[in-house]
Amino acid sequence: MREENYMNKDIVENISNVVWRCVDILYQSGRGESTKLILFLLSAFKDDTFPHIQNINNYNWLEEFFQELKYDSFYNKIFNVYSEDLKNIHPNAFTEVVQCFYQIDKYQLKNNFPEVFEYLLQKLIDYQGKRSGESVQPKEISRLVIELANLDSKAKIYNPFAGLASFSIYLKDNQEYHGQEINTSTWAIGQLRLKAHSKGYGYSYELGNSIENWNEFQKFDLIVATPPFKMRVPRFSSYYIPGAESYYDVESFLIDKGIHSLNNNGKLITVFSLSFLFSGGRLAKLKRWLIDNDLIDTIITLPSGLLSNTSIPVCIIVFKTISSRPGYIKFIDASSFFTKDGPRSKRLNDFELIKLINEDTENEFLKYINVEEIYNNDFDLSVGRYFLKDIQGTKISDFSSIIRGLRAPINEHMKQVQIRNLKGDVFDSVLTSEELENTLIKRGTFRVIDESCLLIATRWNTLKPTFFNYTGEPIVISQAVVALRLDENIVNPTFLINEFSADYVQEQLDSYRVGSVQPMLRKKDLENIIFQLPTMQEQKAKVSGIIELSKRLRKIESEKENILSGIHKEETESSTSLSHILGKPLLSIGSSIEIIQNALSNLDPNWKSYLISQQRQFTLVDAFDSITKNVKYIQELADKNTSLVSVSNFELNELHFLKFLSEFVKDEKKSLNNNISLKLDIHEDIKELMDNQVLIKGNSQKLRIVLVNLLDNAKNHAFTNKEKSNKINIEILPFTNSEEEASYFNYDIDSKKSYVEVKVSNTGASFPKDFTLKDYVRKNFAAGKTRNRGLGGYEVNEILKAHNKGKNALNIISNKDDSEYSTIVSFIIPIL
Repeated sequence: MREENYMNKDIVENISNVVWRCVDILYQSGRGESTKLILFLLSAFKDDTFPHIQNINNYNWLEEFFQELKYDSFYNKIFNVYSEDLKNIHPNAFTEVVQCFYQIDKYQLKNNFPEVFEYLLQKLIDYQGKRSGESVQPKEISRLVIELANLDSKAKIYNPFAGLASFSIYLKDNQEYHGQEINTSTWAIGQLRLKAHSKGYGYSYELGNSIENWNEFQKFDLIVATPPFKMRVPRFSSYYIPGAESYYDVESFLIDKGIHSLNNNGKLITVFSLSFLFSGGRLAKLKRWLIDNDLIDTIITLPSGLLSNTSIPVCIIVFKTISSRPGYIKFIDASSFFTKDGPRSKRLNDFELIKLINEDTENEFLKYINVEEIYNNDFDLSVGRYFLKDIQGTKISDFSSIIRGLRAPINEHMKQVQIRNLKGDVFDSVLTSEELENTLIKRGTFRVIDESCLLIATRWNTLKPTFFNYTGEPIVISQAVVALRLDENIVNPTFLINEFSADYVQEQLDSYRVGSVQPMLRKKDLENIIFQLPTMQEQKAKVSGIIELSKRLRKIESEKENILSGIHKEETESSTSLSHILGKPLLSIGSSIEIIQNALSNLDPNWKSYLISQQRQFTLVDAFDSITKNVKYIQELADKNTSLVSVSNFELNELHFLKFLSEFVKDEKKSLNNNISLKLDIHEDIKELMDNQVLIKGNSQKLRIVLVNLLDNAKNHAFTNKEKSNKINIEILPFTNSEEEASYFNYDIDSKKSYVEVKVSNTGASFPKDFTLKDYVRKNFAAGKTRNRGLGGYEVNEILKAHNKGKNALNIISNKDDSEYSTIVSFIIPIL
């Protein structure tokens, strides 16, 4: 539970614990999807519309309860949302829930109901995860927005895309609130939430479509919204901003309709994703019109990781019909205004932020920027670029120029350079065409480069500066790579490559990069990076030192390779021996399978279609295929992978990670018992922001060993009750935390790289008490009821470290008893 300023925190927790037992009753009765019904029932219990404890043994008590709800003016309007769930709950389970509720002190419940409701709402959404379909906007954001509005006591507020009516909680009772929410389930919970906070008279919260049924019948003092990020809307049938007919994003819709619906001194305050600030094209035209008309008053960037349902960082934008300071926009960098609520949770420090805003003095967090400067930045409103320190030096555009190159011919083979081909190593920074493979050009987005140049990656967290040495054979570069023609009379290429890692350069890059899930550096911003260049003589002296250090490192590397080659030879011999040992029994198993299949064909030609599992539609031939595939896998490990004995010395190759995970889950599902479900959960940010493309340097056999280990641990140690239904969930999501934040999870990351995280969760028994990651990765460590010993966690840890250049990349978590998943084993892998 978060540290809330509840007057009666213990009472709130005790009541919530009793209610949570009711959630468990519903879950155990097979109605896990109905758990949010608890909020409806608890509210009815608090309002005395619940059946009396003495009447629950009467045959018709449930029907009488339904009738009483229908006749209640409030519950009647949301009864239909919950009626089917109510009817589908087994009467015995319902009776248990009623008995559970009557253990609650109703006096204490009524006096603390807003706090109890908020706590349970957040807990239910956390418990059900993305399946809940809901997300609670952090109260700190809602509270901050209402503070920014500085409303009169009788102000009129309109809240389209209202969600769970989060903003309304912080309004005064005599203010007039009009909210709209399109999702029926969300609207019903929002209604219960308003009632929990005694928001009645003057509060209108409708089930409706804000796009099709925008409230145009009155003007408002405040319009406030957190619209669904990046949602497309139909072309406007009517519009007010010039050129708005070409917009089709929800942000433009909200701005267009919102500004027109404000009174003479009204405000529109929105919570948008950061992409709105730096997006060009149509949005750049919209931002220009808003700036020309002095309608943007304040822009605040918030810390990343505040929202539970996405990695996307957000900002707050205040639009005003009357500007506080014409010709200027107030920029606030609030990215550091947070406190840690745990390894994976941040809380906005909104009170400190409000104090800063009210003081209204320019400092390291707050600046007033003249619109002329914004014009010069092509209406890019990214806050970071306006807080750059003044650096003395030379712009990269003063000693280089971008090589545009001719468009590469489609359907021809050429030497192709993607980000993964770049070096990013000052000691090995030269690329030649001989190192590249001839690849078929399938798209017309590649450009031909036929001269020596500096290649720079513009996506992800690292530029990977690489000098291409042209020897007569051209290359082609993708859109994510920029080629710079250097003036070598001003700058030495190797010196420049090394200088890219300097702190003052990295600070500029961090300010200019946009996006968090897939960071990007635009070409025009790259050209503005300033370098502190000494004389050519000094540059050459520094390069000489780099070359000398490079020679020493190569010598050390050579010695290391000689040592490893001896180990490799031993491993090869061990692997060969193992191949001989396993070869005969594996061959015998394969022959036996063929004999059994032939015998079955003689008995019944249709044997292949026999169902072993009706639920999984798993046939007899599927079972044989699964056995054959695993036998083949063992044979490949023994025959081809000479590092079978080693868990940390093996080759890494390009691997399409999502495809690998999908195929793994598909194969493993076939061999699971009927009471175990396995699911691959691809995070929305990977689908939308990474276009379902995750390329890594990996070893598929070793990663399969990792995942099989994690699944076997769940099946053998966590799922102790073999009759109970259990779930295993494999989730992949972007990992966007800083180095310091990553250390909380035992991750040792390189801030110049981008990562994905994989979480393998299960619903079985938790790790033993006081069980640590150190225990998990120790060789031959025995724990839990089974007391099994083996490589297990040690092997997993070493394989993952090898995928992360020897750095820590594994973490284990035991969740609280009331969490959907009891344990999580997570790991990270860098993206190419």
